[in-house]
Amino acid sequence: MEVVILRHGTTDLNKNSMIQGSSVDPDLSSEGRAYAEKAAKNFNPDEFDAIYVSPLKRAQETARIFVGPDKKINTDDRIKEMDYGDWDGKSAKEYHKQYPDAFDYRGLLTEAMYKYNKTAESRKDFEARIADFFDELYQKHPNDKVLVVCHGVVSRMIVAHYLTHGDISYFDQMDNCGLAKMHIDSKIQRLVFWNRVLA
Repeated sequence: MEVVILRHGTTDLNKNSMIQGSSVDPDLSSEGRAYAEKAAKNFNPDEFDAIYVSPLKRAQETARIFVGPDKKINTDDRIKEMDYGDWDGKSAKEYHKQYPDAFDYRGLLTEAMYKYNKTAESRKDFEARIADFFDELYQKHPNDKVLVVCHGVVSRMIVAHYLTHGDISYFDQMDNCGLAKMHIDSKIQRLVFWNRVLA
């Protein structure tokens, strides 16, 4: 199975450095929509046998921009973004000031977050739902090319599940509308590229 992962376009929460998990559901910003439309001109949706999309609006809207109005998309809750609980929709900069050890040098949340945020989805549960989705995806599409439109931390966990035992710290956040590709079969799982941009 060949899987292309597409991160959703930019929202105002992205632009303003807000924590954007599954408990918040903004639309794409006008700038995010314009960039997605520009990038989509260099994308061929006809090469995919199946398309799976997170239910959140930012992913649904990005998917439609990239694949057009007529392609069938399958919506799956298991690839929605990680749930940050009480921190969702709040300022990452403010939490960074308050809890600097909860962020790495790139400004990405780390496992230390759980010392301060008791309401967030656990990394174990997060990885489990993504693994469950991909186990089923491989059963359905072992020899197909599949597009998965999802989120930043979901994208990192997908590759981390296969390559680093679920440790997402090895992977940077993909750009909005960035692409990754994986080859997955019963013998080998390989990252072909990471964070390819089209515009």
